[in-house]
Amino acid sequence: MSGTPTSRWVERWNAYWFPATPLLHLAICRIVAVATQLFWFPPDLGEHVNLLEKNPEFIEPQLIVRIISAVMPAEVFFTPSVITGLYWLTFAAGVLALVGLFTRTSLFVFAAGTWIFVAHLFSYGDRHHTEALFCIFLLLLALAPSGDRLSVDALIRRRRRRMRDPDGLSGMAVWPLKVMHVLFALTYFSAGMSKLLHSGTRWLNGYTLRGHTFGDALERGHPLGIWLAQQHELAVALSVFTILLEVFFFVSLFLPRFAPLFIAAALAFQIGLYVSAGYDFFQHIVLLTLLLFFLRPEWWQSRLGRRVPDLTPELSSRA
Repeated sequence: MSGTPTSRWVERWNAYWFPATPLLHLAICRIVAVATQLFWFPPDLGEHVNLLEKNPEFIEPQLIVRIISAVMPAEVFFTPSVITGLYWLTFAAGVLALVGLFTRTSLFVFAAGTWIFVAHLFSYGDRHHTEALFCIFLLLLALAPSGDRLSVDALIRRRRRRMRDPDGLSGMAVWPLKVMHVLFALTYFSAGMSKLLHSGTRWLNGYTLRGHTFGDALERGHPLGIWLAQQHELAVALSVFTILLEVFFFVSLFLPRFAPLFIAAALAFQIGLYVSAGYDFFQHIVLLTLLLFFLRPEWWQSRLGRRVPDLTPELSSRA
């Protein structure tokens, strides 16, 4: 490739999104994400059936619900029997995705089913934003080589001696985490700017944080939050920390060497929200944990005193 400005930008683009990364890391992300959705955040079938039986129509149909309704009448698809069948299909696909059998197909079906259940629940007017990033991540895993390691598919290929990369290195193994990093940056920036645009510097005075924390902690039974609401100086410091983290988290996209520090701060922030006031952003906690350990694994290796090999030339020589 010539050294034109365009080629250099292409090289930088590829170096950012598609560095050689162990497929093992992606496989661990697949197992953790699927198991989390399958056993920790499964849709409540009884709740969905109850909503269908007691509501003749949707209050605010979400995009996926509108698309399905355009292809198939809502009164045909959104029925207790169809939703029950979809529930068990999604569960079966999740089990297959977990063990890595027909991994791409099962992941896609699992992600699509999860999206439909989330959209259906939100179509009755009660929306949250904790599920969105996790649903996107499940779909990204379906588009990546998530089943090339730690899977029944990989075992079958190994027995047939058709493994393309016996060392498990791929330039396509980390881009789903890269996308999630960008989406977290957009999410936090939106939240931080919303606070500043609606409340200005008043959000930093500590009283806003104390009021929200006290009310939610009292309602949900979190004594740490009740104590925090009585510490004004600490509330001011945490308010400033919140704004700085949310508004400037995107900096980690341009300073990848320091990205683990930003991600660790975000993870501590999400855990702190839960223990103090019961804000259960558990999907975010899971995703941030995966980002912390697998977005830049060489960061951890270098700090543990281990030499990090340059995998890119080795991978290129195999291509």
